Amino acid sequence: MSTYPPREELPPLGALCLDYTDDIHRPPGDPLNELSYQFPVIHEMVKDATVWNVVRKDEYSDETLQNYIDACNRLQQRGAVGVITSCGFLAQVQNRLAAAVEIPVATSSLIQLPFVSMVIGPSKLIGVLTFDAEVLGKAHFKGLGIGEELQSRIVVKGCPVGGVLRGMIIEGDPYIHDDLEKEMVSIAKELVGDNPSIGAIVLECTQMPPFARAVQKATGLPVYDAITMIDWFYSGLVTRIVPEDGRKEEGLRRRRRSAKELK
Repeated sequence: MSTYPPREELPPLGALCLDYTDDIHRPPGDPLNELSYQFPVIHEMVKDATVWNVVRKDEYSDETLQNYIDACNRLQQRGAVGVITSCGFLAQVQNRLAAAVEIPVATSSLIQLPFVSMVIGPSKLIGVLTFDAEVLGKAHFKGLGIGEELQSRIVVKGCPVGGVLRGMIIEGDPYIHDDLEKEMVSIAKELVGDNPSIGAIVLECTQMPPFARAVQKATGLPVYDAITMIDWFYSGLVTRIVPEDGRKEEGLRRRRRSAKELK
């Protein structure tokens, strides 16, 4: 089995923190909780990144983008080998941000949409569960370079207004795991019930990964989220160590070729 070097020897992954999330409970499974990974994560706050300055339909201004660039640069100076974020809606600045900083950047779980579209085949739809379905749209897909053809296969379902997740983020309601899980399972079932052709689900919101297993159990579908994206992202930034080959001598022989290879 391949493994990373010991945690203390690994360079950190940088995480952009929004300045409305410092008091949100983040259990294991959340992208900002180090227990979600085998590698260290360091955080950097982004200036003026309040909830409605982040969760929005229109493109961010160059001035707003600069706040994210500055935070990425600070993370690089602290030793980060790459940068993630704590909100899937930052998909809209993926290309702009990656072009402006020196280290790799992965802004959103939605980066996985093209990959998911290929592994489930062209006849199936992709379900996206999001914090706000009224906001998630063309600006975010454009930021990821996702064209109209793939967009036509994406079905978006949002958390209910006045629901548990939105209440926690917007109103400061308590984090009650069981209630959040019930809400996630409910909207996932509704999404698939209304769209039987869905072949996989992508969770946009960074508060959703702790409930990915429950969503998968309820729907029977592959589920991708910020954690699956970040695990893949870091695995390329810092390659794993593979076990020593205990059969090296066998590889020194000349390989026997079968008759069908000689045709």
